[in-house]
Order: sequence, then structure tokens, then C-alpha cells
Amino acid sequence: MCHGSITDTRKVVIPVLPKPDVNVAYTDPALGATVIRITDSVTGEVHKPAYSTMQAWNSDESLLLLYRTGTDGNGHQLRDGHTYEFIHPLLFSPADLEEAYWSHSNPDELFYVSAAAHDYGQFRRLNPRTNESELIADFSQWCGTSLPVAGSDVHMQSLDDDQFGFRCRRDDGNTIMFSYRISTGRTIIQPTGNATPWSASTAPTPTASGTRYWLQGKVLDNTLEKVLVTPDLQSSIEHSTIGSTSTGQDALYQVAFGSSPHGCDGDARRGVGHLVQHNLETGDCRNIISEQHGYPYPTSSTHLSALAHKRPGWVALSSIGSAGQARYFSNQQPAPALFSEIYLTDTNPQQPVTCRLAHHRSTGKNAVNGRYAPYFGEPHATISPSGTRIVFGSDWYDSGAVDSYVIELPGYTRP
Repeated sequence: MCHGSITDTRKVVIPVLPKPDVNVAYTDPALGATVIRITDSVTGEVHKPAYSTMQAWNSDESLLLLYRTGTDGNGHQLRDGHTYEFIHPLLFSPADLEEAYWSHSNPDELFYVSAAAHDYGQFRRLNPRTNESELIADFSQWCGTSLPVAGSDVHMQSLDDDQFGFRCRRDDGNTIMFSYRISTGRTIIQPTGNATPWSASTAPTPTASGTRYWLQGKVLDNTLEKVLVTPDLQSSIEHSTIGSTSTGQDALYQVAFGSSPHGCDGDARRGVGHLVQHNLETGDCRNIISEQHGYPYPTSSTHLSALAHKRPGWVALSSIGSAGQARYFSNQQPAPALFSEIYLTDTNPQQPVTCRLAHHRSTGKNAVNGRYAPYFGEPHATISPSGTRIVFGSDWYDSGAVDSYVIELPGYTRP
């Protein structure tokens, strides 16, 4: 997992590194991981994973999904999952660029709600190799002319690909949230907004096990009525990802800049850290990467990805840092640990380890040279199902373009 990488909290100099050649592996000069730049964006163009909470690879990792935007249009791209070569654009229009759900078991299946005029609001499955899709359910019977979405906090479906959660505003102006089970076609609808406990801004998210739902800081049963657990976290939840503990229990991982209301089970930093685990079955809180462990106060623009369902408890992270910290790109002074880094943590409480893998060298929202929304420069590191690779985006010192890069870990073997 960590062979050749740093596993302690030392400060390191970030060597100045020209943008790497495409499809040529290099070794990160400070942290040691093997990295490959897999796209060749021109000025103003972006190629990157959609978001750290949404899987970029299909179930057997033979295919890779990226999002592309530029002056001549935008859309999702399909690439070979191992050679990273471009295959073709995907001819679909999901409700949001992040809301494309790879199946956890079928490598030729992608789920989405369509925003296209001819099948607007339909829940569909796409074969990405052929670009053919089929209807699963028509949500217009509940949402009318409104588009069902999972945002603004989107996560994956249950591991059995059976349960999904959405929200919409009905034609009468009332807002609802609902779950949908593919195997039975059953939909459970609950009101949101005024006179309810729930904001209309987020949808219920099934946990990995499919036995409960996560919604706005609460764990609900499958009726979306009963609160099962209230984890010890702030009402304003920072970036998070839903996954499993190392023992397979449902979990939410988050970066926390403020204290947990009840102190995160006696944690010395009261739950403030780069990586905090909330067990969604027991309510237990555990701080895994924090100042107590020798790391700095949480780095700004930290995102998490717990999507390696074949390696439960593994979480990939990317952190950018503040605009003022960009001086470390050129001053040859040791930078704080985790600044501009991609890193991976095995959260097993018996033997936790964090591997600092590579510097991404992206300025993210601080970029000024690209003709694209600077948000697209955020790395959004996304771990593969097997946990052997991580894909991330980088504007490479605000170069004016964003490319995708893949870290190939020691456990990865190309077919």
C-alpha cells in the first residue's frame, strides 16, 4: 500500500516539476508514488474525475469515466480503464455532471436520471460501451415537470445497486425526498421544506449496506421516518464521503474544521481533523488524521473518497491549501504536511497508516489563468474499487488547463 511513500508527518520541499509528458509514468520526487498524466488538455480545457464521492472506474476497472469541458462544449468521456486511451463521448445528459452512478457489479452498467428533453426525469441505465440506454422508472409521476436530483451532496447508491435517493420540487411547489428500490420498484416519499424537519436542499443517501439512509446529519431507517442514529458532528457538514469501516459497517468520513458538539468520544482535538470517521450504525466518532497525530490543522479544500468497496476502510484524500501557501511551490522551503498532497489512509484501528503519495500542484479555486471555472481545478481524488489506483485533476501551477492524473499503487498490475 505505502511502499516507497512517506508515512510520517515530516515537512518536505516540493520540487519544481515541469508538467509531465502524457502517458509517461513518473515518480513523485518528494513523496514517491508512481503517477501518470493521462490527458492532454489545451488552454481553457478541463479533463477530470467528476467528484471524489462518485466512482470514476467501473466495477472491474476496465473503463474510466472523466468529465471534459472547454470552449467547444462539455460532457462525459469514456476511456480505457487501464491504458487510459479515449474511447468515445458518452451520449447521455445526467441531471448533474456528478450524478452518473457506476454499478458496483456490472461493468457495463451506469445509472442516471436524464435531463434530456426526450426522456426528461426518467431514471435510466446506460451501457457505456454502446451508448444505448433503457428505462428503469419514470419519476415524473411524483415530480411532474421538475427534475429529480441527488445534489447538492451527492453520494453513491447502495453496494447491491438496488437503492437510490432523490429529491425534487413538485408542480404544486411542495418539495419531496424519495427513495427508489430497483428490485421491487418501490418508492417511499416524504415531504421536505416548511413544516418538516428536513431542508429541501439535499436528498437521502443509502448507506453501503442498504439498510439505512443518511440525511442532513441523521441516519434514518428505510421508511425515511425513524431516526436511528445522530452522529456527533456539526450541523454544517464539511466535505464527506460515505463508505464502510474496515470491518464492513456503514460509515461517513469527513474533514472537520470545527469541534464535534459532544467532543467526538473524548478525542483530544474534539473531532477537528483531516479525516474523522463516524460509524453510522453505532454513532461512534473517531479522529484519524489530526493535530493530535502530528498533522497540521485541517488544510483548506480537502476532499475524501471512500469508494474502494473491495478495500473497506481505505480512504483517499486530496488537499489544496490556502492561496498564501502557494509560495511553497517555488521557495524551496519545507511545506506543511498534506499541503497540495494526494494521500491514502487505511483506517483499520488495529494498524492505521496514512501514505502521503504525491503533490498534485494544483491551485484549484485560486487559479486565474484558465478560461474555465476555477472549481474544476480542485483535484477531487477518487479511489478505484480495488483501492489500487487514484485518479485526480490538476491545473499544474495554474497552467491554464486541467488534466487528469492516475496514481498507480504498488498493488496494481496492468492486465
